[in-house]
Order: sequence, then structure tokens, then C-alpha cells
Amino acid sequence: MKHKSRRKTSPSSTLTTKDSHSILFWILMAITVFFFLWAPFQRALFNGYNVDFDRPIYSSFVWASILLLVTSLYLFFYYKYRTLRDFFVIYIWLIPLSYLISLIGAASHYYGTNMLYMHMMYATFFILAIYVTNNRLGNTILQYIILLSGYLVVIFGILNWFGNLNIANGIAELFTNLKGLPAYKHAVMSDSNGLRLTSVFQYANTYSAYLIALLFGCMFFIFRSRKWYSVALHALMLVPILVSFLLTLSRGGLVILPVVLLVLLLFFSVERQIKLLLYLGISAVAVLLTIGNITEIGSSLQSSFSPSLSLKGWGVLAAASIIVSVLITLLNRYLTPVLEKTIQKKIKSRYAPVVLPVGAVILGTVAVIILFTDTGITKLLPENIRVRIDNINFQQHSVLERGTFYADSLKLVKDYPVFGAGGGGWAALYEKYQNNPYTSRQAHNFFLQYLVEVGIFGFLIFSVLLGLVLYNYCRNYFKSDKDTKDTKVLYLIILISLLIHSAIDFNLSYAFLAIVVFICLGGLVSSFDTLAAPFTNRLSRWESVLPKIISGGTLVIAIVFITMSIRLLSGNTYYHQAIAEAQQAKPYTEVIATLDKALSMQPNHPDYVDLKQDILMQVFRQIKDPSLEQEAVQLIKDFRKAEPYHRLGVDFQLNFLMEQRNFLEARSVNIEGIEIFPWDIEMYESQMLILYELGNQARLDKNNALTDQYWAEAIELYNVVLAKVKHLESLPEGQLQGREFNVTPAIALYAGQIYYIKGDYTNAESALKHAITDNLEDSFAQTIARWYIASLQKQGKSEDSLKEKLFAANPQEAKNLEELLNAKFD
Repeated sequence: MKHKSRRKTSPSSTLTTKDSHSILFWILMAITVFFFLWAPFQRALFNGYNVDFDRPIYSSFVWASILLLVTSLYLFFYYKYRTLRDFFVIYIWLIPLSYLISLIGAASHYYGTNMLYMHMMYATFFILAIYVTNNRLGNTILQYIILLSGYLVVIFGILNWFGNLNIANGIAELFTNLKGLPAYKHAVMSDSNGLRLTSVFQYANTYSAYLIALLFGCMFFIFRSRKWYSVALHALMLVPILVSFLLTLSRGGLVILPVVLLVLLLFFSVERQIKLLLYLGISAVAVLLTIGNITEIGSSLQSSFSPSLSLKGWGVLAAASIIVSVLITLLNRYLTPVLEKTIQKKIKSRYAPVVLPVGAVILGTVAVIILFTDTGITKLLPENIRVRIDNINFQQHSVLERGTFYADSLKLVKDYPVFGAGGGGWAALYEKYQNNPYTSRQAHNFFLQYLVEVGIFGFLIFSVLLGLVLYNYCRNYFKSDKDTKDTKVLYLIILISLLIHSAIDFNLSYAFLAIVVFICLGGLVSSFDTLAAPFTNRLSRWESVLPKIISGGTLVIAIVFITMSIRLLSGNTYYHQAIAEAQQAKPYTEVIATLDKALSMQPNHPDYVDLKQDILMQVFRQIKDPSLEQEAVQLIKDFRKAEPYHRLGVDFQLNFLMEQRNFLEARSVNIEGIEIFPWDIEMYESQMLILYELGNQARLDKNNALTDQYWAEAIELYNVVLAKVKHLESLPEGQLQGREFNVTPAIALYAGQIYYIKGDYTNAESALKHAITDNLEDSFAQTIARWYIASLQKQGKSEDSLKEKLFAANPQEAKNLEELLNAKFD
């Protein structure tokens, strides 16, 4: 008699064999496969918050909206609210909804709108993964394309490292336009640490996170594969992945790798834990023995290409990869049965899978001690990698700077606690809240950046999604047999790898990686069981209507999404067309007409507005038509309503008012500017000039009260600058302060002049001393020196060497100094 399970499976949520032959299924798969090959070569769809990064992202919106349109038709035939996975098809839309709500009070409408559409795209791939991965063929295709597209990225990176630009460019140009560049930009980049491999990402730390995910994904496929040649092919990629990982020079990657390893060990059987550590050990030894040659060869090839040297590099890499592949293939074939037999006989405790991870922690601790002490182990590594490892500590600048980012992000959350500052809130507002003048449009922590953008409301929605998915999957996983576990665990491996590393970096600002994360979440959701009967019974009355409501609602969202995506892409096209017309010296009216089309598609886009105002003001200065100036002024006024924290609006208004010598209104604009950009020294310079001019005009008008008001404000501002300079001196020794911030010559002069005119010669001397230099060739330096010498002489002091240099540089300064000493400032 056969045992019958009480658990019912919903036919609506499980794809049948027939479903994999449907045209909708194959349309979804074809677009997804193409997308996974195309997206990495668009700088992995990095959201850089300016027009340079927009076009690939807007193109991805179009592809995603088409996918959503097809998915809505798919839902019409297959959706029924019977299982947890069907619940998540509805729940996922709360994430874009949280971005829509945060858009109401967003710090930047442009950033917020882009992020709203990006999360609609993520929701689309999440839903697609739920249903596609429920089909055996769909699940297989999706897992292979995730892994194989990663392998392609690794090979592309190594091609660039070994200087094979013809082949690398040929691959890249299948998916992107290199725009005449000799190579994919920054596939190998150089910074203060030396050459760093970034492949398609242009950022080494994110590439290292991606490689960690690929490494463990590749390892899992080795475990799962039943054919020896499949094991061999995947094992062949282990050395290239690990070599690429070291070539990123990512300290964060080196720290996170063992953490991810430890977490993933808990999800493997003891047999697989042993094999994982063994295979990693074999691969690591091969990499340690070859990384020196590979680094040296690659470094030489970046300076000048040599076919023979490149071939030698490939030979070293290929030899190591083949040896490792052969060893792992043989071990996998002959070791697995022995391990299974031994473990089944001798290790029967339910806690057995935990023993090895605990042991790994102990061994890992010993390994870290060995690695970071003078044992000679690190001497096997090239100097640039060894230096990076030796510098891993909690007092080095990247750790200290991240700590500052995190503290500053919490300040921001305090002011936008419930619904957040909108998509891109950190990028729009970080300068207002920063502790010191660093430049970083990314908070270097996905979770904190997400909290900044959508507040507690949106963060709870995402946390509930993540928590429910992981809880339900893990609960089912540890109850399942080996074959059932293997069907979806790749998604867990990649999800955990990317999310853990995203706690210290901005990996998910790459929309491609965010899509991978949401696909993995959807893939895990697809394995969930039927909902409890009482809950489904309550919905039974809606059973015939609900599929139509859900599919219809999805169809409406898809239509809106595709319409807006096309508008965004069209606006970007018009913008680039306007640039081309300007470069071709076409009449400005034609260029402006094209720009107006771009702005009609995406009003108040900062780069579109900037180009238009620049053209209007250039033409105004040539033909003196006041209507052009008025149009530019009105354009910026409207822009500031949508983008109040963008530097473009503040700078334009300030420069315009200064040109008009309208210092009173300029003062108000600059006060706003200092509030938004409190670490921008240029703002303080311009405000000191404004306040000096206002005070001096009031003095000439005999308005002593107004003079005192403006000049007291200027001195207060000068003291703010001094206090901020002192604060920067208190930063931890290893932390970089960021942009320059100090008492500039202009600030010193205006403060010194105010003190001098008011008769406070001691403070005048102190202020002016900040700007004294031996180079007195330019008139500004001479002016500072004159006022400084005068303030000294008023106190009965002198600095003869400076006076002699000043008179030698400009004999007229002797007379100027005498006039200043005798001047009356009543």
C-alpha cells in the first residue's frame, strides 16, 4: 500500500512539462538569457547618479518591462492564490510601493524616480524567477546562465590582464559600444595600490564580491554534477576565479571570504564540507604557486604588449587550472564513495554538520595568525598583494572611513525616519550630514543605504521579505533529501555571498547584481509549500477572480513601466543628439529644441538642465538677448523645486546674483548652500566676500548697525571655518580627511581686512598669517602681505624680510602700504 502525503501541491504554481513547451515560457527564458549576457558589459548596470550611466539602465528598464508584460500574460493562465510563492507575487510590489511613497518627499526627484523604476525591475525578475524555476528545465537554464555569464566575466577580465585586447574587445562589442576606446574602460585599473583587476565592474571590491559568489557556486556545481566532464569543466574555473580574486587586491574580499565560507558550510553535509575545504585547499596552493608569475606578467603587459609574454601567462594559468581540474575530478570520482561510506558508519549525530565549521573557525584563526605574522607564508605572494594583506586592520583608512559613512547615514535616518529621503537619498544628502569632506555617493553598506532611502517603513518591508524567504527556505531545506536540496541551493549560495559582502560595500548599486539577488530570492520562494488550509479557504470565494485581478494589475503596471521606460530612453537619446548638434555647430535654436524634447520626456534631469542653461547663457553673452538669460534663470528656479539639494541650482543662482552684484540675495542663496554643503570651502569663500562687500557698502553709507551685523556674521563664519579645521585635526591618524578644507587666502584676507578696519590688529594679524606666502608674484598675494604688514606695524611689530620681498616684487607696494597705514575707516 502506498503512503499518501497529506500535503497538497498547487497545480497553479508548479509548472508542468507542458508549460516548458509554451511560447510564453520560451520568450521569458530567451530574454533572460540575453539579459544575463548583455547586462554585465554595461558596467554591470551601475547606478552612478548621472547621465553617463543612464542609458544602459533605461535600456534594462525596457527589457524588464517587456518581461513583465509577458509575465502578466503568464500569470493569467497559471496564477492561483494557493501557496506561499503566490503570496510573494503580491508582496514583492510593496518594495516599489515603498519607493513610490518615499518619492513624495524625496531629496532628489531624479534619483528617486530612477530608483523606483529599478525596484520595479527587481520585482519583475523576482516574479519571473518564482515561476521559471518551478520548471525543471527553466531552473536548470537559469542556474547555468547565472554561472556561465559569470565565467564569461572572469575570462574577459583575464583577457584584459594578459593584454589580449583584440579578443576582449571583440567580446565586449557583442554587447556594448566601446565608443572608439582602445579597451573596455578600467577593466584593469591603476590606483595607489597598483594594478587592480575589475573586469566589467570598474570597481575591484564589487568584483571580488561577485567572484566569491562565483567561487562557491562553481564549487556547488562540482558537487552536484554526475558526469566527470561536467566536474572537470567547472573545476577548470576554480584557479581563474581565485587568481582574479587576488588580482582585485580587495582587502574587504579577503575578510569576507572566510565569513561566507563558514556560513555556507552549515548548509552542506559533512561529506561536502570535507570536499569543499579540500578542493579550496588544492586550488589555493596552485594559485599561491602561480600568482607571482601571473602578477608580474600582467603588470608588464599593461605597459607594453608582448605576444610571447602573454602566451606565457596563459600557459602558467592553464597549467595550474588543468592540474587542479584533473586532481579534483579524480578526487570527486574516487573520494566521494569513501567519504559517504565512512560518514554513514561513524558520524551519525544530528550535529555532525556543525562540527567541521567549528573546526574550520579554529583552523581559520590559526591560519590568520600565521598569515599576519612574520612566518614567511605571505612571502609567496607578490609584493602588492602582500602589502594589502599586511595592511588589514581596524585602523586603516578604508575601515575608519566606512565607520564615518555609517555614522553619518544614521544622522540622515534621524531626520527622515519613517519613509526615508527617497531613492538616492544618500547621494543627494550625504554632504549635508558628513563628518568630514569625503566624496562618496555610496554609503558602502547596502542595508544602511536602503534604510536612508525608504526609512523604517520600507526597510521593514524588505527585512520581512528577506526574513520570510530565508526562514521558510531553511526550514524546508534541513528537512529535505539531498536531491531536493540541490535543486535550489545555488540561489542561497549566491544570495548569501552577495548580501554578506554588501554589508561593507555598495555591490547592489550595480543593478545587475541586485537583479541576481532578487532572482535568487525568487528562486528560493519557488520551493515553498502550500499555505495552511484555513487561510486558503478564506480566499476560496476569490479563486476564480483573483488570477484575473493579479494578472490584470500586473499588466497595468507593465504598460505603465514600458511607457515610462521608453520615455526615459527617448529623453536620453534626445540629450545625446543635442550634444552632437552642438558639436556640429548647428544653430543654437535647433540644439535647444532637441533639448526641450529631452526635458519633455524627463523634466528637471540635472544633466539636461545643465546643458540647456549653459547653452542659453553662452548665447546670451554673445548676442545680449535678455530673454535667453531670463529663460535660463526660470529654468533653474523650476529645477531647484525638484532638486533642492543639487549643486547645479545653488551654483547657478549664486554666480548669477554675484554677476549682478546683488549681494543681498546672493547672501541668502549662499546660506542655503553652506547648509547643504557645510564642507565646501568655496561656499565659505564666496560668503566671506558677500558679507565683506555688504558690510563695506553699509560702512560707506554710514550705517554702522548694518556694518556691524554683516561683519559680525563674517567673523562668525570665519570662526566656523577655524573650528572645522580643528575638527579635522582630531580625526584618527589613519583616516583621510577627503577634500581640502582650510583657511584659504581669500577667507584670510576678508577676515583680516574686517578685523583691521575695526581696529582689532591682533586678530587681523592672526587671520592674515594663514595666507602669507613667499611667492609674491601675483597681486592677490601682495594685497594679503600688505594688510598683514600693516597689522603688524599697528601693533609696533615688524617683519622686515617679508616687507623687502613685497617691495622687490612690486615697488608700488611701498606707497600702498603707507596709504593703508594712514587710512581712516570711520
